[in-house]
Amino acid sequence: MKIFTIILFFTSLSYSQITKNNWLVGGSGNFKTTKTEKLSDGTKPYDDRTIFSISPNIGYFFYDKLAGGISLSYTYDNIFEDYQYFGVGPFVRYYFLNSEKRINIFLQGNYNYYEGGSKTVDGNDNGKFHNNGYGFKAGSAIFLNSSVAVELSLDYISNKLNSTLREETFMIGVGFQIHLEK
Repeated sequence: MKIFTIILFFTSLSYSQITKNNWLVGGSGNFKTTKTEKLSDGTKPYDDRTIFSISPNIGYFFYDKLAGGISLSYTYDNIFEDYQYFGVGPFVRYYFLNSEKRINIFLQGNYNYYEGGSKTVDGNDNGKFHNNGYGFKAGSAIFLNSSVAVELSLDYISNKLNSTLREETFMIGVGFQIHLEK
């Protein structure tokens, strides 16, 4: 009964710190796997693929419900044996509902500069690369108390891999944010 009372106390105080001059610290993770079936001629156009990424971030609320900041990212992709890259870039996030709401809806846009490379099974370097990308994220933030939110989102990422190749990806994301008062 004591645990129930404590949970009720903290959840009844739930409101979010999405107002001007507060900080946003957290991150998200994404996972994607694809399976490719053989074509009617018996060939397989692409290998099966797994992508995993984590993206920590820090932001500042310049206006009520509007934050901007910096996001880092690390991505592992097995498309070329051991393909890894790191990214950094700005983001802007907007919350649509009032700050008193326990569940809020957000939209985020970001730009990233990526650098990485891959190694073959025998350890040879397949080369380094640099590319640019942008993304959008829409989802819900579920506030567990006045400062901590768990997020569920649908993420769209577009990367320009070279002058002729662009990759577009949709992923489901799970995130965690801490909203700090000034």
